[in-house]
Amino acid sequence: MKSPFTLLSPAEKDCLPLVFDSPHSGIHVPTDFQSNASAAQLKTGWDAFIEHLWQDVVAIGGHLLHANFSRMYIDPNRAPNDIDPALVDSPWQGCQPTKYSERGMGLIRRYALPDVAMYQQPLTRAEVEQRIASYYQPYHQTLATTLEQLHSQFGAVWHIDCHSMKSKGNAMNIDSGASRPDIILGDNDGLCAGAEFVEVVEQAFVNLGYNVVRNDPYKGGYLITHYSNVKANRHSMQIEINRALYMNEKEFTLNDNYFNFKKDLTSVANDIAKYVSSNI
Repeated sequence: MKSPFTLLSPAEKDCLPLVFDSPHSGIHVPTDFQSNASAAQLKTGWDAFIEHLWQDVVAIGGHLLHANFSRMYIDPNRAPNDIDPALVDSPWQGCQPTKYSERGMGLIRRYALPDVAMYQQPLTRAEVEQRIASYYQPYHQTLATTLEQLHSQFGAVWHIDCHSMKSKGNAMNIDSGASRPDIILGDNDGLCAGAEFVEVVEQAFVNLGYNVVRNDPYKGGYLITHYSNVKANRHSMQIEINRALYMNEKEFTLNDNYFNFKKDLTSVANDIAKYVSSNI
Protein backbone atom coordinates (compact mmCIF):
# COMPACT_ATOMS: atom_id res chain seq x y z
CA MET A 1 0.00 0.00 0.00
CA LYS A 2 1.69 3.19 -1.21
CA SER A 3 -0.78 5.60 0.37
CA PRO A 4 -3.41 5.31 3.11
CA PHE A 5 -5.96 6.81 0.72
CA THR A 6 -6.78 7.46 -2.93
CA LEU A 7 -8.25 10.74 -4.16
CA LEU A 8 -9.74 10.90 -7.65
CA SER A 9 -10.59 14.35 -8.97
CA PRO A 10 -12.35 15.52 -12.15
CA ALA A 11 -10.90 17.65 -14.91
CA GLU A 12 -10.74 21.28 -13.79
CA LYS A 13 -13.32 22.38 -16.36
CA ASP A 14 -15.82 19.82 -15.01
CA CYS A 15 -15.18 20.41 -11.30
CA LEU A 16 -18.19 20.68 -8.99
CA PRO A 17 -18.18 21.33 -5.22
CA LEU A 18 -19.20 17.71 -4.71
CA VAL A 19 -17.19 15.19 -2.69
CA PHE A 20 -17.90 11.50 -2.17
CA ASP A 21 -15.82 9.70 0.43
CA SER A 22 -15.67 6.03 1.36
CA PRO A 23 -13.84 5.58 4.67
CA HIS A 24 -14.39 1.82 4.91
CA SER A 25 -13.36 0.76 1.39
CA GLY A 26 -9.89 -0.31 2.47
CA ILE A 27 -8.86 -3.89 3.08
CA HIS A 28 -5.10 -3.49 3.61
CA VAL A 29 -3.76 -4.21 7.10
CA PRO A 30 -0.20 -3.12 7.97
CA THR A 31 2.38 -5.69 9.05
CA ASP A 32 2.23 -4.55 12.69
CA PHE A 33 -1.42 -5.59 12.91
CA GLN A 34 -1.86 -8.68 15.09
CA SER A 35 -5.46 -9.82 15.55
CA ASN A 36 -7.29 -12.82 16.97
CA ALA A 37 -9.90 -12.52 14.23
CA SER A 38 -9.60 -14.50 11.01
CA ALA A 39 -9.27 -12.82 7.61
CA ALA A 40 -12.90 -13.68 6.85
CA GLN A 41 -14.08 -12.20 10.16
CA LEU A 42 -12.11 -9.02 9.53
CA LYS A 43 -13.68 -8.69 6.10
CA THR A 44 -17.16 -8.34 7.58
CA GLY A 45 -16.37 -4.72 8.41
CA TRP A 46 -15.27 -4.00 4.84
CA ASP A 47 -17.53 -1.82 2.70
CA ALA A 48 -16.70 -4.04 -0.24
CA PHE A 49 -16.47 -2.54 -3.74
CA ILE A 50 -18.02 0.80 -2.69
CA GLU A 51 -15.30 2.87 -4.37
CA HIS A 52 -15.95 0.96 -7.61
CA LEU A 53 -19.72 1.36 -7.40
CA TRP A 54 -19.38 5.13 -7.12
CA GLN A 55 -16.38 5.64 -9.42
CA ASP A 56 -18.41 7.33 -12.17
CA VAL A 57 -18.91 10.38 -9.97
CA VAL A 58 -15.53 11.66 -11.13
CA ALA A 59 -16.64 11.82 -14.77
CA ILE A 60 -19.58 14.03 -13.80
CA GLY A 61 -17.53 16.53 -11.82
CA GLY A 62 -17.32 14.98 -8.36
CA HIS A 63 -14.31 14.07 -6.25
CA LEU A 64 -13.95 10.56 -4.81
CA LEU A 65 -11.80 9.85 -1.75
CA HIS A 66 -11.47 6.35 -0.37
CA ALA A 67 -9.37 4.73 2.32
CA ASN A 68 -6.95 1.95 1.39
CA PHE A 69 -6.46 0.71 4.96
CA SER A 70 -8.93 -1.47 6.84
CA ARG A 71 -11.28 0.13 9.35
CA MET A 72 -10.40 -2.84 11.55
CA TYR A 73 -6.98 -1.24 11.96
CA ILE A 74 -8.32 2.26 12.61
CA ASP A 75 -11.69 3.75 11.71
CA PRO A 76 -11.79 7.13 9.90
CA ASN A 77 -15.50 7.48 10.72
CA ARG A 78 -14.86 7.93 14.43
CA ALA A 79 -13.65 10.81 16.55
CA PRO A 80 -9.88 10.62 17.15
CA ASN A 81 -10.43 10.20 20.91
CA ASP A 82 -13.25 7.63 20.66
CA ILE A 83 -11.04 5.00 22.25
CA ASP A 84 -12.00 2.25 24.69
CA PRO A 85 -9.57 2.59 27.66
CA ALA A 86 -9.56 -1.21 27.98
CA LEU A 87 -7.73 -1.40 24.64
CA VAL A 88 -4.75 0.63 25.88
CA ASP A 89 -2.20 -0.80 28.31
CA SER A 90 -1.97 2.30 30.53
CA PRO A 91 -4.25 5.16 31.63
CA TRP A 92 -4.58 7.81 28.92
CA GLN A 93 -6.61 11.01 28.97
CA GLY A 94 -6.82 10.73 25.18
CA CYS A 95 -9.49 8.06 25.62
CA GLN A 96 -12.97 9.59 25.44
CA PRO A 97 -15.18 6.64 24.48
CA THR A 98 -18.59 7.19 22.88
CA LYS A 99 -21.52 4.90 22.13
CA TYR A 100 -19.46 3.33 19.35
CA SER A 101 -16.69 2.21 21.70
CA GLU A 102 -19.33 0.91 24.10
CA ARG A 103 -20.42 -1.49 21.33
CA GLY A 104 -16.81 -2.45 20.55
CA MET A 105 -16.71 -0.35 17.38
CA GLY A 106 -14.73 2.76 18.30
CA LEU A 107 -11.68 4.29 16.66
CA ILE A 108 -9.88 1.05 17.48
CA ARG A 109 -12.26 -1.89 17.42
CA ARG A 110 -12.55 -4.18 20.41
CA TYR A 111 -14.55 -6.82 18.53
CA ALA A 112 -14.55 -7.93 14.90
CA LEU A 113 -17.92 -9.65 15.36
CA PRO A 114 -20.03 -10.40 18.44
CA ASP A 115 -17.83 -12.34 20.89
CA VAL A 116 -14.86 -12.23 18.50
CA ALA A 117 -12.19 -10.15 20.24
CA MET A 118 -9.73 -8.28 18.07
CA TYR A 119 -6.71 -8.52 20.37
CA GLN A 120 -5.18 -10.89 22.91
CA GLN A 121 -3.64 -8.02 24.84
CA PRO A 122 -4.01 -4.23 25.00
CA LEU A 123 -2.19 -1.97 22.58
CA THR A 124 0.38 0.56 23.74
CA ARG A 125 -0.42 4.25 23.58
CA ALA A 126 2.42 4.62 21.06
CA GLU A 127 0.81 2.02 18.79
CA VAL A 128 -2.52 3.86 18.81
CA GLU A 129 -0.85 7.23 18.23
CA GLN A 130 1.08 5.78 15.30
CA ARG A 131 -2.13 4.56 13.67
CA ILE A 132 -3.70 7.98 14.11
CA ALA A 133 -0.68 9.84 12.70
CA SER A 134 0.02 7.51 9.77
CA TYR A 135 -3.49 6.55 8.62
CA TYR A 136 -6.32 8.46 10.29
CA GLN A 137 -4.90 11.98 10.07
CA PRO A 138 -3.78 11.81 6.41
CA TYR A 139 -7.28 10.69 5.39
CA HIS A 140 -8.93 13.49 7.35
CA GLN A 141 -6.44 16.12 6.24
CA THR A 142 -7.13 15.26 2.61
CA LEU A 143 -10.90 15.31 3.05
CA ALA A 144 -10.80 18.57 5.02
CA THR A 145 -8.52 20.26 2.47
CA THR A 146 -10.64 19.14 -0.47
CA LEU A 147 -13.86 20.36 1.15
CA GLU A 148 -12.27 23.66 2.18
CA GLN A 149 -10.82 24.37 -1.27
CA LEU A 150 -14.14 23.69 -2.98
CA HIS A 151 -16.08 25.77 -0.46
CA SER A 152 -13.63 28.63 -0.93
CA GLN A 153 -13.99 28.42 -4.71
CA PHE A 154 -17.77 27.97 -4.96
CA GLY A 155 -19.14 29.30 -1.68
CA ALA A 156 -20.78 25.94 -0.97
CA VAL A 157 -19.89 22.26 -0.86
CA TRP A 158 -21.87 19.00 -0.80
CA HIS A 159 -20.36 15.90 0.80
CA ILE A 160 -21.65 12.33 0.53
CA ASP A 161 -20.21 9.74 2.93
CA CYS A 162 -20.56 6.35 1.22
CA HIS A 163 -21.07 3.04 3.03
CA SER A 164 -22.47 -0.45 2.67
CA MET A 165 -24.34 -2.39 5.33
CA LYS A 166 -25.08 -6.01 6.11
CA SER A 167 -28.55 -7.03 4.95
CA LYS A 168 -29.38 -7.91 8.56
CA GLY A 169 -28.02 -6.32 11.74
CA ASN A 170 -25.96 -8.39 14.17
CA ALA A 171 -25.58 -8.19 17.96
CA MET A 172 -23.07 -5.34 17.71
CA ASN A 173 -25.57 -3.21 15.80
CA ILE A 174 -28.41 -1.19 17.29
CA ASP A 175 -30.84 -3.02 14.98
CA SER A 176 -29.69 -6.54 15.89
CA GLY A 177 -31.58 -9.20 13.93
CA ALA A 178 -33.54 -6.72 11.82
CA SER A 179 -33.71 -6.93 8.04
CA ARG A 180 -32.59 -3.69 6.46
CA PRO A 181 -34.02 -1.62 3.59
CA ASP A 182 -32.23 -1.11 0.28
CA ILE A 183 -30.93 2.34 1.16
CA ILE A 184 -30.58 4.33 4.39
CA LEU A 185 -29.91 8.06 4.13
CA GLY A 186 -28.41 9.69 7.21
CA ASP A 187 -28.42 13.44 7.79
CA ASN A 188 -28.39 13.38 11.60
CA ASP A 189 -32.11 14.13 11.69
CA GLY A 190 -31.75 17.12 9.40
CA LEU A 191 -28.82 18.76 11.18
CA CYS A 192 -26.08 17.98 8.65
CA ALA A 193 -27.62 18.72 5.24
CA GLY A 194 -30.26 20.95 3.70
CA ALA A 195 -33.70 19.36 3.39
CA GLU A 196 -33.88 20.00 -0.36
CA PHE A 197 -30.58 18.23 -0.98
CA VAL A 198 -31.63 15.16 1.01
CA GLU A 199 -34.96 15.09 -0.82
CA VAL A 200 -33.17 15.10 -4.19
CA VAL A 201 -31.03 12.13 -3.16
CA GLU A 202 -33.98 10.23 -1.73
CA GLN A 203 -36.13 10.83 -4.80
CA ALA A 204 -33.32 9.71 -7.11
CA PHE A 205 -33.33 6.29 -5.42
CA VAL A 206 -37.13 6.08 -5.12
CA ASN A 207 -37.53 6.83 -8.83
CA LEU A 208 -35.40 3.76 -9.54
CA GLY A 209 -37.61 1.55 -7.37
CA TYR A 210 -35.51 1.33 -4.22
CA ASN A 211 -36.84 1.19 -0.67
CA VAL A 212 -35.37 4.20 1.14
CA VAL A 213 -35.39 5.01 4.86
CA ARG A 214 -33.97 8.08 6.58
CA ASN A 215 -31.89 8.04 9.77
CA ASP A 216 -33.03 4.62 11.00
CA PRO A 217 -30.92 3.02 12.30
CA TYR A 218 -28.08 5.05 10.77
CA LYS A 219 -28.20 8.82 11.31
CA GLY A 220 -24.62 9.29 10.12
CA GLY A 221 -21.30 8.99 11.91
CA TYR A 222 -18.42 11.24 12.83
CA LEU A 223 -17.56 12.32 9.29
CA ILE A 224 -20.84 14.03 8.46
CA THR A 225 -21.25 15.62 11.87
CA HIS A 226 -17.67 16.89 11.87
CA TYR A 227 -17.57 18.36 8.36
CA SER A 228 -21.07 19.78 7.99
CA ASN A 229 -22.28 23.30 8.70
CA VAL A 230 -25.56 23.91 6.93
CA LYS A 231 -25.64 27.62 7.83
CA ALA A 232 -22.29 28.01 6.06
CA ASN A 233 -23.55 26.02 3.04
CA ARG A 234 -21.54 22.93 3.93
CA HIS A 235 -23.82 19.93 3.51
CA SER A 236 -22.93 16.35 4.49
CA MET A 237 -25.01 13.20 4.37
CA GLN A 238 -24.43 9.48 4.58
CA ILE A 239 -25.63 6.84 2.12
CA GLU A 240 -25.80 3.23 3.36
CA ILE A 241 -26.33 0.58 0.68
CA ASN A 242 -27.63 -2.91 1.43
CA ARG A 243 -24.89 -5.34 0.40
CA ALA A 244 -27.38 -7.89 -0.87
CA LEU A 245 -28.12 -5.53 -3.77
CA TYR A 246 -24.75 -6.14 -5.36
CA MET A 247 -22.74 -8.86 -3.63
CA ASN A 248 -22.71 -12.29 -2.04
CA GLU A 249 -22.21 -11.33 1.59
CA LYS A 250 -20.81 -14.67 2.77
CA GLU A 251 -18.26 -14.99 -0.04
CA PHE A 252 -17.42 -11.30 -0.52
CA THR A 253 -17.97 -11.63 -4.26
CA LEU A 254 -20.06 -9.65 -6.73
CA ASN A 255 -23.50 -10.97 -7.60
CA ASP A 256 -25.31 -10.88 -10.94
CA ASN A 257 -26.96 -7.55 -10.13
CA TYR A 258 -23.72 -5.64 -9.60
CA PHE A 259 -23.50 -3.92 -12.99
CA ASN A 260 -27.19 -3.00 -13.05
CA PHE A 261 -26.90 -1.55 -9.56
CA LYS A 262 -23.75 0.38 -10.45
CA LYS A 263 -25.61 1.88 -13.39
CA ASP A 264 -28.38 2.97 -11.03
CA LEU A 265 -25.86 4.62 -8.70
CA THR A 266 -24.45 6.54 -11.65
CA SER A 267 -27.99 7.75 -12.36
CA VAL A 268 -28.32 8.87 -8.73
CA ALA A 269 -24.96 10.63 -8.92
CA ASN A 270 -26.07 12.44 -12.06
CA ASP A 271 -29.19 13.72 -10.28
CA ILE A 272 -27.02 14.92 -7.40
CA ALA A 273 -24.60 16.65 -9.78
CA LYS A 274 -27.49 18.42 -11.53
CA TYR A 275 -28.74 19.69 -8.19
CA VAL A 276 -25.29 20.93 -7.19
CA SER A 277 -24.79 22.62 -10.58
CA SER A 278 -28.08 24.48 -10.22
CA ASN A 279 -27.16 25.77 -6.76
CA ILE A 280 -23.77 27.37 -7.40
